[in-house]
Amino acid sequence: MEKLNKIETLFESSKRLLIVLHDNPDPDAIASAWALTHLVETQYNVRTTMAYGGYVGRSENRAMIRELKIPLKKIGRIRFASYDRIALVDSQPGARNNSLPPDVSCHLVIDHHPRRRDLRADMVVIDTEAGATATILVEYLLDNDVDIGADLASALSYAIRSETQELGREASRRDIQAHMAVYPKASMRKLARIIHPKLPRSYFITLKEAISRAMSFRNAICAHVGEVPYPEVVAEVADLLLKHERISWVLCTGRFDDELVISIRSSNRNAKAGKLIQRLVPDRNRAGGHDTFAGGKILLSGNQKEEIDALEENLSNRFVQLLGYENAECKPLIESTPDS
Repeated sequence: MEKLNKIETLFESSKRLLIVLHDNPDPDAIASAWALTHLVETQYNVRTTMAYGGYVGRSENRAMIRELKIPLKKIGRIRFASYDRIALVDSQPGARNNSLPPDVSCHLVIDHHPRRRDLRADMVVIDTEAGATATILVEYLLDNDVDIGADLASALSYAIRSETQELGREASRRDIQAHMAVYPKASMRKLARIIHPKLPRSYFITLKEAISRAMSFRNAICAHVGEVPYPEVVAEVADLLLKHERISWVLCTGRFDDELVISIRSSNRNAKAGKLIQRLVPDRNRAGGHDTFAGGKILLSGNQKEEIDALEENLSNRFVQLLGYENAECKPLIESTPDS
């Protein structure tokens, strides 16, 4: 109840709230922002806008927005001075994965990632025990006896399932309970269309490049895909490669919009992937994650192709060194044949 009282105090004299998602938002960020919107609009009569930077490219995420009619805006269209309250969900001020300007004050932060040392906001809800930020928002809605409609329930259900990979990746009992609370209210028809969308040709081209370029080092895979059609596909490929029966670590990169997008995945529950990626990325503000999955970016502005190639090779070498595999034999994941 203490947190609910703080939220009530925060919004009791507020008229307009801007909720900022992290760039290239995933289902957890999207559903969490929408749940916060529903909470403050129904409980405190606050007009709310949700905005994001970057690009939504993954087919499932685009289907989620389309099927559930989630009203997102590009942050470039936002006039920050029009809002008397600003919130960040699934991200934090100062992190380089969101487009909140550094000179704009943040009043509320709700996130399940580790707290940044320089975090400043009027109200901070950081809960690393939750496997998804959406879980925190479901708990808020339930504690406040807020009705959850079918579309919002569908969004929250899918967010928890996707963030925890069907409640199998860093999912707590709270995540399971939150999912059980919203899943019966969700639209099965819409969820099916979100989970199984039609995929563009570019996805299969990227997949071909990833598999053909992937190199294995003992039980690790490094795959540098090159140019990608959207940044989220790098994490998609990393998740797919981790399904290999002999593999417990994956490093995957892709080049998008003058940035090298990096994803790390591990099947080891205490892998500390979030700490590992911060040893690979020069700017730690551009990297972070959890025990079994992490992401980051390296700016490529002005770099020539040869320099980027060398950077990718260096990342592979550094990655396997940190895993203790520096003397491991490097070989293609898929051996070429004379007829190929």
